[in-house]
Amino acid sequence: MPGGINHPGLGYATFCAIKFAGYTAAAHVLSRQYDGDVSAWKVGAVRTLIGMAAGAVYFSGWIMLERRGYRFETIGMVPWPYFVGLLPVRIAEWWLLIWLFYDRELREVAKDWRMVGLGTVWSYVLDAPAIFGFIATAGVWIC
Repeated sequence: MPGGINHPGLGYATFCAIKFAGYTAAAHVLSRQYDGDVSAWKVGAVRTLIGMAAGAVYFSGWIMLERRGYRFETIGMVPWPYFVGLLPVRIAEWWLLIWLFYDRELREVAKDWRMVGLGTVWSYVLDAPAIFGFIATAGVWIC
């Protein structure tokens, strides 16, 4: 029996909106840490777009592996290797964001690493509400 709204496009939009809200909050913290006057909305939007682009490439690679017969272990319904593989991707995404908006010359490497680490953890934390929002609006089969 289907559950949720059952609209995949709306599900993806909900996922992105939740990530955008969370990344905008993170951008506010980053701007305070770097004494930047960059708009949190702008940084949040760029971080969301970086995630959408990198996520599309990463997800496509994952699907290609599955189509070639690779099977991955899951915890419940969650394929944990998928999230482990996201770690270097997310680190790179946050480094790009720091470089774009806050530390072009990478003068504050220790602070940059702390912010990248916190941002990476934040990306994982945001996965829970974003995935829930996706399922609620994209639909799921309930047996």
